[in-house]
Amino acid sequence: MVSVEGPFERVIALLGEAALDDTRWPAAAHLINEVAGTKGNVLALTEGRSQADGEIIFVRSCFGGRRREDWEREYLEDYWPKDECVARIGLLPDGELVHNADLYSGREKRTSPTYTEARRRSGMRNGLTVRLDGPGGSHIVWSLGDPIEPEGWSPGRIETIERLLPHVRQFACGRRAVEDARAAFGSLAGLLDTNRAGVVQLDRRGRIVAASFGARDLLRRDEGLVERDGFLSASESGDDAQLQTLVARALPLPGVRGSAGSMTVGRPSARTRLVVCVSPVVAGENERFGASRVGALLLVADPERRPHVDPGLVAAAMGLGPAESQVAVMLAAGQSVRDIAEATDRSEATVRWHLKRIFRKQGITRQAELVQRVLALDGLPGSYH
Repeated sequence: MVSVEGPFERVIALLGEAALDDTRWPAAAHLINEVAGTKGNVLALTEGRSQADGEIIFVRSCFGGRRREDWEREYLEDYWPKDECVARIGLLPDGELVHNADLYSGREKRTSPTYTEARRRSGMRNGLTVRLDGPGGSHIVWSLGDPIEPEGWSPGRIETIERLLPHVRQFACGRRAVEDARAAFGSLAGLLDTNRAGVVQLDRRGRIVAASFGARDLLRRDEGLVERDGFLSASESGDDAQLQTLVARALPLPGVRGSAGSMTVGRPSARTRLVVCVSPVVAGENERFGASRVGALLLVADPERRPHVDPGLVAAAMGLGPAESQVAVMLAAGQSVRDIAEATDRSEATVRWHLKRIFRKQGITRQAELVQRVLALDGLPGSYH
């Protein structure tokens, strides 16, 4: 088994585990705080560029070595609707670190409840924030708390944070793929019967046991991953060496617990890289996946992939009108209310009116619930890819 050397490498391994197992996030976030030299951090996946057309898909925080779900709820309920920096973060270039204090005007630093109350209490007024492009047009927002060093952010700490950015992006992409999959199908095992995501089951020797339709399609087209003599390989030699290392870590010698990990894989047909997460299946969990010889699960997420569900199928399955089903499909494809209004030559108010009618018909209150229901139809007869 390949050993994990230092704290930075351990962070990467823990992020891979957390992408498939949410209970591993506090451990990953706590170690991030240590290597980045910060008192805490908050990671969120959002859609839209403002509170008016945006929504938080998930948020994870870690302060003092533990997740602060109470702070997450308080921020979402009391502060997010009026936080002045939300729209400014949405306009930041991908990967550019900014000081949290610079996201507020001089007047807002004296009057903003978010800045004077929430950020002061959590120790996040002198920290850093970065926006990363996420899957399906979403935004990954990572906010770091105040630095633990009295002199502030040293060049070495900044460099470490910048090195972590691609791995944080991978985690968010993997987490989103898992959440979408479980929302639509209940478990990763159910993915084997659909083309919604790429999932591969490996036995304890690393040989492919089964693969979802999406994964089979990737392997057949040599889209970054390929099957060779029953084993999974990456098309590019450098990627393949890293992939085999991840698989080896997930499938260690008997008596040694495997570890999860993630990476990106290049492909010839697109500029963006696939996100690959590998996770061990420990003893006692095999029955969940329907095969006693499954040793590891490999999940492949495509940041470029958009769901293409037929609006007619959505209309028939959900009892929606033509305009309503069109709005629902475009929302599930990652477009904001503003995007939909521009693309359909409607006003934003009209799009919101359609959404309210859809919510009333479906008995739901949040865009995320609607997206989950539409995505559940992806891959059924009537949809196209």
